[in-house]
Amino acid sequence: MKKLREEDKELFIRYVDFIEGEMEDYPSFAGLDWETYESKKEERRNVERWIENIVNSSIDIAKLILVFEKKRIPQTYREILHGLGKTKYFDSKFGERISKWSKLRNILAHEYLDIKWDVIKEFIDGSEPDYKHLVRVVKHSLLDNKIDNKIDNKLDNKDNKQDK
Repeated sequence: MKKLREEDKELFIRYVDFIEGEMEDYPSFAGLDWETYESKKEERRNVERWIENIVNSSIDIAKLILVFEKKRIPQTYREILHGLGKTKYFDSKFGERISKWSKLRNILAHEYLDIKWDVIKEFIDGSEPDYKHLVRVVKHSLLDNKIDNKIDNKLDNKDNKQDK
């Protein structure tokens, strides 16, 4: 099995720490509704920035994984995320699911006026399991579970609460 270079390991750890910090905010956006999103500029800005942060982090992680696997880095964010499904760490369905969020990220990043609330709500309600899976795979398969166990404990505690 190939080993990560120390500098790559440090990047993975930094990206994982960042995305986990962002993922802690899923519950704070769970109750967001259309009226609040439309009428409260600060709430709209917060949720849009939060989505961008999560998707951008997953793109950074995906690039590192593709480089580690000696795969070509595709031209688009969607293709980069989709490429995860072609690695030994993820299946093709995962690559398809996670890559769809790149379109939402592009809409938000370029401030298109036709932002669709239903896609934002779908992200809030449905993307968390895939991002948890991404983090777990990176931590356990690529980092040999050698990063701080407090991160695992945080995720496990959240999973246990959601299972109840």
